[in-house]
Amino acid sequence: MNLKYGEFDILERELEALLPMHRVAFGAACCERLYPHYDIYLRAAREDDWDGEDLFRVALDEIWEFLAGKKVDVARFRQLYSDSDQSYPDYENVDTPEAQTAAGAILNTLELCLDPSVQQTILVVKKIDDTLFMYIDYLCQCEDEYSPDISHEELVEIVANHPFTVREMAKQSEDLQRLRETPTLTPEFLQWLRTSSENGGKSLLDLS
Repeated sequence: MNLKYGEFDILERELEALLPMHRVAFGAACCERLYPHYDIYLRAAREDDWDGEDLFRVALDEIWEFLAGKKVDVARFRQLYSDSDQSYPDYENVDTPEAQTAAGAILNTLELCLDPSVQQTILVVKKIDDTLFMYIDYLCQCEDEYSPDISHEELVEIVANHPFTVREMAKQSEDLQRLRETPTLTPEFLQWLRTSSENGGKSLLDLS
């Protein structure tokens, strides 16, 4: 099975075959590849003397603890969501739009812990698609790689074939396959799933 950019019908079938907690694990792994974008924003905010807690990292860490078997009640997840949502990057002041999609993916994954449905998982993955589209479109414009009147279909094809996208689709396919083959989310497997997304500390766009 090889996922393709933007073809959510394939992803939907793969997710339907997973246990609910495995969907949460898949979403958390996706968030790890997006999180460095939020960290970039946070470092810039701290240079401007903001000294608040990194609530999105706190939330993502607690999701992994939940996957490892920690008892977390509904009220705690709702509190994590509320606290994190208050730190959501402002659209007018954010340094990178990718920070917003990273934060949104983590919020979606908190909701996924409460509703581990296929559709809720797809909302997390769509944040990755949005990130790839925005960034690759920006790169192509900066490098003057296409004319201003390019069609949406042509742009989607460029994004789908970009090395960042090809690598991300391969990683999602690998994670889904390993999740299908792993009936129990053992500590060792969760450690692999979490750290195999690190990319040397860089995001799925090679940003850090």
